[in-house]
Amino acid sequence: MTPTDGTTVTLIRKKKGTPGRSPGRACLVIIHGRPLGHRLFLEEKDLTIGRSETTQVRIEDQSISRRHARLFKNPAGRWCIKDLKSTNGTFVNGKQVEETVLKDGDLIHIGNTVLKYLSGANIEQRFYEEIYRLTHFDALTQAFNQRFFLRTLEQELNRCRRYRRPLSLAMIDLDRFKKVNDRFGHLAGDEVLKETAGLIRRHTRNTDFFARYGGEEFALIFPETDRNQARLICEKLRKVIESHDYAVGDRPLRLTVSIGLATVEDDTKDWTPGEFIASADAKLYEAKRNGRNRVCD
Repeated sequence: MTPTDGTTVTLIRKKKGTPGRSPGRACLVIIHGRPLGHRLFLEEKDLTIGRSETTQVRIEDQSISRRHARLFKNPAGRWCIKDLKSTNGTFVNGKQVEETVLKDGDLIHIGNTVLKYLSGANIEQRFYEEIYRLTHFDALTQAFNQRFFLRTLEQELNRCRRYRRPLSLAMIDLDRFKKVNDRFGHLAGDEVLKETAGLIRRHTRNTDFFARYGGEEFALIFPETDRNQARLICEKLRKVIESHDYAVGDRPLRLTVSIGLATVEDDTKDWTPGEFIASADAKLYEAKRNGRNRVCD
């Protein structure tokens, strides 16, 4: 689920509050949308989320209803969310809800925006942990994000040059992923991406660096790994994914991946991260052209 460029979340207070404090010991953190990482303290007993200027949590996004959902405290003092018969629904942890009690760590999907509910005594520590995750990890798959991947790749290339050690990079793309979204919807597509990320994580080494590069494309950095070793790992991954039954819809779904591999070994050329990625991407496109479901190096 990718937020539109124009999506902006604004908290409009009914009364003055003290910045940086949370009397109700609860807040929402924007983990998908803008401003990313911003906290919305739940200081009122009743808040409406929507596109209208009259709502207390305003999300400027056409996929949001004018009055989309309501946040309120139940008699037990627990925060709840209720869908207000919105056009596109309210989702908590990937499931559409009419009304539910929120638990610490719940993910609330409203249109193209994802909010994380935090509560409890350690809310400040949890918030800063969440900010760390946002700057290092992809919110959907929990793989490292593109920004941290690029920084790590540059560091590994510098280490490779300095110590004359091999370095390999694999770019991995799900084949015909658009058909999954078209047939089952984007939420199902998100589940496929999460499941694929889990498979890759379980079948790579602790020393390998795994990231989501964008969309349905992932990246793997193999430090001190030559072409032959990296190809063996990539081929194993390809077979694991090819034989996996994805739980989508009412029957198992089989998918494949194409993988492009680039390696720096005894090379006098000073590769930049962009050049190294382009080299692996060229091999990925070659794998696609040659029929998909293969590793090209």
